[in-house]
Amino acid sequence: MNLSGMPQADLQSINIEVPDNGYYPALSTAYFIEHYGVAQEYASKSALLVEKLKRAQGEINQELEDVQLTNGEPLNAQQVIFYHDAVYSKAKAHLLVSKLGSTHRDNATAQSQTAIDNYDHWQHESLNAMRLLQALSPNLSVALI
Repeated sequence: MNLSGMPQADLQSINIEVPDNGYYPALSTAYFIEHYGVAQEYASKSALLVEKLKRAQGEINQELEDVQLTNGEPLNAQQVIFYHDAVYSKAKAHLLVSKLGSTHRDNATAQSQTAIDNYDHWQHESLNAMRLLQALSPNLSVALI
């Protein structure tokens, strides 16, 4: 069962790995569905999930472009957690916005306001995870004033 009480499809049967550039870890649609409460109506749309994950992945990677997180070493476990949280949260925000187009007129206003609030929440979660990830950089320096 998922959060809405509806039976959930077997996650492994719909799992698609989204590879990255070799430095950052790969992403998984099954992990996204299970840990970020993806609505059942989207859980079976693998192409949509992959699109949202790739878009979020590109945005996060671009934001991290000038940040040296490690000295040429693979990311450690804590960095992987924050990276995943940043990407999956941003993908969740994009997924919520895509849901705005599928609402009915009679309750569209209430649903769109809720979706906007949720979008802001997930964008904030993504930004927070990015800050935590950047804080782990061994090259982080602080200027004293």
